[in-house]
Amino acid sequence: MTEAARRLLPSVDPRKLLEAAWRPHPGQRAFLEADAPIRVLACGRRWGKTDACAAEAVLNLLGTQPTRQLVVAPTLDQARLLFQRALDLLEAVPGPAPPKVRWTPYPALQLGPHRLAARSGHVARALRGNEATHIVVDEAAFVPEELVADVLMPMLATTDGRLTLISTPKGRNHFWRFFRMGEADGRRVWSRRAPSRESPLVSREFLEAQRSLISDRAFRVEYEAEFVDSEGRVFPAEAVDRCLVAELPREPEAPFWAGVDWGRYGDATALAVVCGNREEALLLESRRIDAPSWAAQVEEIRGALRPYPGVRVLCDSTGLGDPMLEALRRACPNLPAEGFVFTAASKLQLIDNLALLFDRGALSLRPDPELLRELEHFEARTAASGHRRLGAAGGYHDDLVCALALAAWRLPQPYRPTVLVGEPRRFSVPPEP
Repeated sequence: MTEAARRLLPSVDPRKLLEAAWRPHPGQRAFLEADAPIRVLACGRRWGKTDACAAEAVLNLLGTQPTRQLVVAPTLDQARLLFQRALDLLEAVPGPAPPKVRWTPYPALQLGPHRLAARSGHVARALRGNEATHIVVDEAAFVPEELVADVLMPMLATTDGRLTLISTPKGRNHFWRFFRMGEADGRRVWSRRAPSRESPLVSREFLEAQRSLISDRAFRVEYEAEFVDSEGRVFPAEAVDRCLVAELPREPEAPFWAGVDWGRYGDATALAVVCGNREEALLLESRRIDAPSWAAQVEEIRGALRPYPGVRVLCDSTGLGDPMLEALRRACPNLPAEGFVFTAASKLQLIDNLALLFDRGALSLRPDPELLRELEHFEARTAASGHRRLGAAGGYHDDLVCALALAAWRLPQPYRPTVLVGEPRRFSVPPEP
């Protein structure tokens, strides 16, 4: 692009430039036209929140006023998705020069006086002290409330900036409270529910198929973007939110405890590692094992446990889990690994123990959307036989929850020395003969 064309660019309406590459559906247009300082959008799956936020970032990059935009998400990978979509739209817009882009230690671009960066909410201290003109918190219901209130909002204080909270609902937590503020105010806070059916890319046939595959509650949350109460939930949103932290409160130290839930019937193999005790525990790692073979899964678990010296492992040894436990023992002869057989009674004890840790706020964990979504949809239902059934709602998984429950099962009680204070003990001495 010539220098003359560059000088003429600010006189062109950025929206017209953007429409050459992307057109919003009516729900996205309503979001883009909202001008409140705080916007809260509760979205159903596949509504197009990534496109809408990326489009707004591009509009700001094409404006005449310098901007410092920040995308924050529970994980850097998720923040990178929105950043990449904004970069793709910017490259498709006719006219502007290519931006300067870097990808490490986090994605960032510069276009003239404008900046756009994507960051993880995991390390809050790395975000403190920065300024921004616009912050987008993707999957805002899955980040700690303290990250929004204590770290991100102060970044807008001196710029008169805007805050956008956009997410699938997750119970009635801080994201719900922000949403209710928009319902009551409408001027300072704008809020809107955006069900999946608003997107022209989501067919009625797809939604009807999903409705038949998952529970009514899950469909209302994931596709109708409703804030549904915690009826039937084993892990209430309020309890889980109390345990969420932007960064772990202290350095992990031994002993370490790991749980492994072997994949079967459509679930993946999952691993969780914790440390601490039943009053102050830390979730250090939670992941799915995607290796294609059982031998490769065992090898990946061995590698994942290497940073935790002396770790003790508790594995699901029900059915297929028993030979997998033996394979893990053969591959790691020095690894203390034991089995846990799932029955209706033993699973109830295992899950009740984990639920108690959440209820007491005794387990600190960083926001992991996959784990949090499993906790959201882990339910207790009474079967027709009258027995209590614990597990994922239809269409969801519980492998990460089970791995975490296994890891937390062996957490020790904290040691508290007791000093007995009382009168000196007097012994009777028989008289000398």
